Amino acid sequence: MFIIPVGDRVNWKRPPVVTLLLILVNCFVFFFLQGSDQKNDDIAQQYYFSSDLPNWELTRYSKYLETNGDPTDLQQFNEMQDKKNRIALPIMEHDATFMRELQAGNIITRQDAEYANWTVQRAEYESRRSFTDRFVYQVDEHDMIKAFVSAFMHGGFDHLFGNMLVLFLVGFLVESVIGRALYTLAYFVAIFGSVLMYSLTAPGSSCLGASGAIAGVMGLYTVIFGFRKIDFFYSLGFYFDYVKAPAIALLPLWLGNELYQFFANDGARIAYMAHFGGLLSGAVMGTLYRLLRPAMIESHHQEAESTELDGKAFQRGMDYLGEMEFQKALSIFKTLQEHHPNDANLTRLVLRAAKADPASEDYHRAALKLLALRDMDAATSKQTHTVFQEYLSTAKPSPRLGPDLLAKLAKRFAGSNHCDDAEKLMSLLQRIAPQHIELPGVLLALARGHYREQRKEQFEATLQSLISRYPQSLEAETAAGMLRVG
Repeated sequence: MFIIPVGDRVNWKRPPVVTLLLILVNCFVFFFLQGSDQKNDDIAQQYYFSSDLPNWELTRYSKYLETNGDPTDLQQFNEMQDKKNRIALPIMEHDATFMRELQAGNIITRQDAEYANWTVQRAEYESRRSFTDRFVYQVDEHDMIKAFVSAFMHGGFDHLFGNMLVLFLVGFLVESVIGRALYTLAYFVAIFGSVLMYSLTAPGSSCLGASGAIAGVMGLYTVIFGFRKIDFFYSLGFYFDYVKAPAIALLPLWLGNELYQFFANDGARIAYMAHFGGLLSGAVMGTLYRLLRPAMIESHHQEAESTELDGKAFQRGMDYLGEMEFQKALSIFKTLQEHHPNDANLTRLVLRAAKADPASEDYHRAALKLLALRDMDAATSKQTHTVFQEYLSTAKPSPRLGPDLLAKLAKRFAGSNHCDDAEKLMSLLQRIAPQHIELPGVLLALARGHYREQRKEQFEATLQSLISRYPQSLEAETAAGMLRVG
C-alpha cells in the first residue's frame, strides 16, 4: 500500500529551504561519500588479507562459534577459511555480538602478545573501509553519531529516489506551516525516535537511510493538517487512484501498514519499525505544536483555503470571459481584486471585462491604475503603451488623464521610443496646466528621445523651446549644454 498527499504547490517566493537542504545533504552523502564504497571495500579487503589480522581474528572467531554458534555455521565458516575464501570476513563482521566484543578488546586482550600490533593493524583496516561500513548504525553499539549519520545514507539509488520524493512532497507542506527551525528540530527528533523503536525490535542488526526521519515528517503532517481534507494518491497493487480525505486519517493507516509489514515480512531487510517509530515521533511533535501554537496552524489553513478558493474563482472568471459573460467575469475579478489589490494581472482582467462598457467607472479606474504602474521592465513598458492607445481610442465620453499622469506618461513614452505619443501628451499638458512643475523635465526627456531616434531637427527645436520657456530651470542649463555639444 502506498499513500501520499498531492496537489499543493510550492510557494517559491518562500521556498522550503530546509527540505531542499536535507535533500541535497542526502544526495551528497550518497553520490560523493558512499559513491566510492565498492572501491574502498576492495582496498580494505586487500589490506586485511595481506596483514596479520586473519590469523588473529578469524581463528578466534572460529573458536567463538564453537561455544556460541550453530554447528552448521561453524562448519561452513571453517570450510571457507580453509579455502581462504574472503567471504569469511563479512560473515564475521555481520556477527554484531562478536564484533562488539572484538572492538571492546575482549577477544584479543591486553594480555595477548599480539595486542599492540593488532590495534595498529585493526585501526589501519578500519580507516580503509567504506563510508557505509564505518558509519552504518549498529543497534548493539548505541552510537548516536552513527545513528545520525546513517539517517543520511542509502542502500541504492531507488532507495534514495523514493525517500527524497516523499520528503519533497510532504516536507515542504510541513515546513510552510511550522517554520524552518521547528521543522529541523522535528526532523532530528524523528531520526532518534525511529532508531530507538528499531533498536527495541531488532537487536543485533543494523539500519541506514532517511526513511525513519521522513516517516516522522509524515506523522507530523497528519497531525498538523488534522481534519483538513487533502488530496491523496494511493495504490493497492496495480490499482491506483486519488481520494480526498482528512489528513489525520492517514496516521492510523500508515502505522497499521508498518505493523502489518513488520509481522508479515519477518526477516525482511526493510526497517518497518524504524518507520513506525518515526511516525509516532512526528505525531507527538505535531500534537505538542498544536497545543502550543494552535493560532498559527489555524492562520495557515485559512490562508491556504482562501488561496484555493481564489484559484477556483479565478478560473470561473476566465471561463466567463471566454463565454463573453463580461459582467459576471467583472464581478469575480473585482472581488478577487479586493483580496489582492496590488495584483496587476487582476487589474488587466478587470479592464478586459469592463471594456464592454467603456463609459463605466470600472473601465476608467482599471485603465488609470495600469497607466500609473511603475515600469519594471520592457514588457511592462510595452503593456503600458498598449493600454494607453486602447484607452485613448475607447474611453467614453473621453479619457480622464490628469496633469500628473500626463507628465509621467510623456516621460515614459519619450524614453521608450514612442516620441510622437510623448509629444502629444506634452502638448496637452502645456494646454491644461501650463505652469506644471514637471514640464521642463518632460521637454528634456522628449529631446533625449528625439536624439535616440536620430531626429535632429525635433531634438534641437525641443531644446530651444525648453530654454525659451523655462530659462531659469536646471533643465534649461542641461539643454544649453546639449546644444553646444550637439
